[in-house]
Amino acid sequence: MLNRSNLFLAALLAVQAVLLAIVAFATAGSEARAVEPILSGIAVADVDRLTIADNLENEMIFARGEAGWVLPEADDFPLDSAKINDALDKLAAMDTRRLVASNPANFARLEVKEDDFRRRISLHVGESESELYLGGSGGANTVYARRAGENDVYLASGLSSWELSTQVSTWLDADYVNVPGADVLEITVRREDGDFTFLREGEDWTYAGLSEGEVFEDTRMPLVLRNAATIRMQAPLGLAALDEYGLDDPPVTVNVRYRQLVESTEESADEAANGSTDEAPAPDDEASETPEYTEASYTLTFGAALEGGDIALKSSEAQYYVRVRDTVLNAFTNLVHDELIKLPEAEANGGAPTGDE
Repeated sequence: MLNRSNLFLAALLAVQAVLLAIVAFATAGSEARAVEPILSGIAVADVDRLTIADNLENEMIFARGEAGWVLPEADDFPLDSAKINDALDKLAAMDTRRLVASNPANFARLEVKEDDFRRRISLHVGESESELYLGGSGGANTVYARRAGENDVYLASGLSSWELSTQVSTWLDADYVNVPGADVLEITVRREDGDFTFLREGEDWTYAGLSEGEVFEDTRMPLVLRNAATIRMQAPLGLAALDEYGLDDPPVTVNVRYRQLVESTEESADEAANGSTDEAPAPDDEASETPEYTEASYTLTFGAALEGGDIALKSSEAQYYVRVRDTVLNAFTNLVHDELIKLPEAEANGGAPTGDE
């Protein structure tokens, strides 16, 4: 008959056997599942088309052109290829090291379901396509990832869903017009109800529409100058002037005259002909040099309101038609002659004298 000591030892031995079995099973399972890239079998250098979609029905389609990535739906508008390649490299670096779920019941919670996801990424290599769902975050700079048609969900590091924006302005140089405000010399706003012309005089501005005795109220000038000299696009539209842009009968055109710094090429031409020299310019010559400017101009033609409320716009200095926020147009349509005039000091004081009599 077993005594209590023998019973205790037998129980302890049984527990150890169970623990060993569990450890052996877990070890065997981890060894059997080799770690590999989630996008196994895809070389990002071979990807020629990339689609990024969100669950709000926004979708971006990028294509690899001869000179880099472009936007095919906007007549191959050039994109920021470095940013797109960086995103592809981060996708390629994700691996299967951290398996977090294999049951489809967890897809919705992790936001990697076919109809409930943060991002759906489609990568095309020729005629083949690979699709990946990216969901929520399991921590800083991590994202849940699942390949379409598979049940395994992994926690991948080095990337977040928000980095793969579905806003096109994220992936391109959104500066459509960019002239230093200090270089703008004249702005003329043309509308059906009349023109508004503003001229720079030193550091100040004048309004050409003043009548005798009127004084320019220049508080609106910073807004007019900013929207005439610096405009960021929401998205490019393409190279063709479609009827829907409404540019045949524009509500507003804005002509901007500005100065451009002339860069001297004489010195560089002499160096190219005679070879570079280490001889520094004489201090007197350096001090006597003054900047040389030339004048240039461009015209902004505003069109109709597009779907979503943006406005069609074409600059005479740009190839592409673009869409911009309606606030850009409003800076010019909201100009009112009477609001550009302030009363002379005497009238502002109710006709009271302003000095000693």
